[in-house]
Amino acid sequence: MVCREITRPHIAIPDLAGLWTRSLIEWADGSRDNSTKVFWLQGKSHFIDLRQPASLPCFPDAKCRNDLTRLDCLALSRQEGFAGHLQTNADAYEWVRVIDYQPTQNQADAGFLHWQNATLIETGRDLPYTEHWHREKGFTSSVPLNFQLEDATTGCRAAFLMVGRDFMFARDRSASLPAGTTLHDAISHTASEEEARLLIDCEISFGRITEPGGPLIIHNSTLPWKTGTPFQFDLSGESLVTISDVAPNGKNLMRRWRRVNTEGNGR
Repeated sequence: MVCREITRPHIAIPDLAGLWTRSLIEWADGSRDNSTKVFWLQGKSHFIDLRQPASLPCFPDAKCRNDLTRLDCLALSRQEGFAGHLQTNADAYEWVRVIDYQPTQNQADAGFLHWQNATLIETGRDLPYTEHWHREKGFTSSVPLNFQLEDATTGCRAAFLMVGRDFMFARDRSASLPAGTTLHDAISHTASEEEARLLIDCEISFGRITEPGGPLIIHNSTLPWKTGTPFQFDLSGESLVTISDVAPNGKNLMRRWRRVNTEGNGR
């Protein structure tokens, strides 16, 4: 049974900073999911979220976008992920999505938060659900670092967030998605394999610094060839961020992003 708390002491958004994992989501019909791997990294106000089902297959032969088959794209389309900023709306919290791996939906992503011992409970405002969240012990009190980025030529959006040793990166796709459907349905109706690949080309990656001063290593990503690779970026430009990437054909690619907003010590 999904219920909503009547009394909800206010939780300040900066107090939510850190990496959260989910142990459970339950819907009104009693169905439950405790196997999806979820990473929610919350900064001072911005967030990035990645959700990968336990049934997601491995893709050992995929080294770049052009290696994906239509069936690969359909399998990858079951993932979820988004990036944006968290705001309060009356006594609810709303995760405003600027980048979304799935097509835009009609309902806002909004819910109520309260503590139950060490577990953060989220209950839906517009949709009936309950989620159980747990902050990772590796969280430190360091100031979150956040970049909101934009490709000056194409207008493509991206975001980078680091809190303590944990980081996440989100990059939007260049192709547009029809609203109110699912990515799986959208890919099912594509006319070609290349069109399916374009729709799947949205990156949401999670990673960690393994040791102080060490490299940033991606542990999970919507793009399977990114898993296990270093995340490399250059902040030497006054208003630009250069991030290494992999081109559709597998060649090295350097993406140059314009900083739209910076929070933290981003020089």
